[in-house]
Amino acid sequence: MSMKFKPIAIVGYSLFLVVTSSLITVLYYHLFVFNTFAGDNSQTQSLREVSREQVVSSPIKEDHSIIEVMSYGCHYCAANEEDLAKFSRSLPAGSVFKTIHIAGGGSGLAAYAPIFATLTEMGVEEQYRDSAYNAIIARNIDLNNENALVSWLKKNDIDVEKYQSVRQSDAVKQRIDDMADITRHYAINATPMFIINKRYVVAQDRDFPEFAQRMQKLLKKDN
Repeated sequence: MSMKFKPIAIVGYSLFLVVTSSLITVLYYHLFVFNTFAGDNSQTQSLREVSREQVVSSPIKEDHSIIEVMSYGCHYCAANEEDLAKFSRSLPAGSVFKTIHIAGGGSGLAAYAPIFATLTEMGVEEQYRDSAYNAIIARNIDLNNENALVSWLKKNDIDVEKYQSVRQSDAVKQRIDDMADITRHYAINATPMFIINKRYVVAQDRDFPEFAQRMQKLLKKDN
């Protein structure tokens, strides 16, 4: 015997699911992204400190490090390039500044991670980063479209055959997996973000050089 439900009951149940889902999402966001209920009133959306357990299990291998998480589709990341290059040269001896691309599901900004990984394995990513920013952000070229990608590679005198070969390599797949692990471990869904000493997740909330000074302070805090 089939069961029949009144339309009002169906609507009510659907509304209940929507509200419940929304509340769970908000609670998750505050608990795990911004640590609103961590008991530290100094923590803001621009600075999040992960637990000691998360530091120990971090997929980041480098100690005394600042990891920039960027995206080719992020105009704020593009605007930071010159300042970050200068900042990285000012870091104390023994410190590491490294750039990775946001990767994995949950963010459209992650779509270009395979391009970043391939160019990095080819040893030319930094050389063509500005061109990638310009193509995607300024010229609205979809580099995930194969024809558009090949055209961009040729325009930049990048060996297309070599690119296609490297793109299929285990090294590129591993690099994408590593970037996705970091993205997931630190619950990153926006760019640019900076992970300092595996412990602090920092969003840029002020202009350079003030922001550089803030990162320097956090880097030295645990050293």
